[in-house]
Amino acid sequence: MFKKSLLIFFLMTAQAFAQTATTPAAKTPTDTRGSDKLDIKKLENKYWAAKDEDFGVVQNRRYVKAERFYLTARAGIPFNDSFSEGTVYGADFGYFFNERWGVELSYNKANLSDNDSTAQFISRYSTVPDHNVLDSSYFVSAIWVPFYAKMSALDKAIIYFDMGFSVGLGNVSYNIIKEEGNELKTGLSYKLGVFQQIFFSEHFALRADLINTWTNETQMTYDSAPTYSPRNMGDKMVNDTSLMLGITYWH
Repeated sequence: MFKKSLLIFFLMTAQAFAQTATTPAAKTPTDTRGSDKLDIKKLENKYWAAKDEDFGVVQNRRYVKAERFYLTARAGIPFNDSFSEGTVYGADFGYFFNERWGVELSYNKANLSDNDSTAQFISRYSTVPDHNVLDSSYFVSAIWVPFYAKMSALDKAIIYFDMGFSVGLGNVSYNIIKEEGNELKTGLSYKLGVFQQIFFSEHFALRADLINTWTNETQMTYDSAPTYSPRNMGDKMVNDTSLMLGITYWH
């Protein structure tokens, strides 16, 4: 009887010891996971918080724009002109004070002709629709670049690019199409552009621009003696939109 009691006591003691020994081990993974979560949070706070002073180091730029001049040659198409089609050529000369802000001088020259709709109108009615045709423009613009990023291309190379906006003021020259001969006029114009550039080296980048301009243009009839309305139809705010591609040289 004593042996049985001793054996039972021994088994119970061994079982209790085993449970006590395994309890801390069961908590270890939980504690470890909690520690890992805490470490990850610290890493996020250190390297990705917008207020962190080391943020600029993590987002280090390989190709900088600050205190540099640039020259862009570009060409593109107007895609919201109801009467004309063709090509718009342009050039930009600018300077960046820092990585965010710059100033730019732009000049555009249009080489446009009647589109299919205008040609069909002329063929059907033996007259030309009342419209103006863009000739050229120049602007002074403020440049703001809020976005900068790096992108992997097929895991073979890193592409550096940024995206910005331009707001400008300038003049647009346009032709009023008239029966006795076109009349070239100019008008004050406002510009809002969105651009993106991809850097290939320290000195060269590919640039794409979506440019919107608004110009207060004089409207006149094509016929010299219209029977249905006055010759001068007043002024109208005209929006011209162009998509352009170009190469930028950074100095």
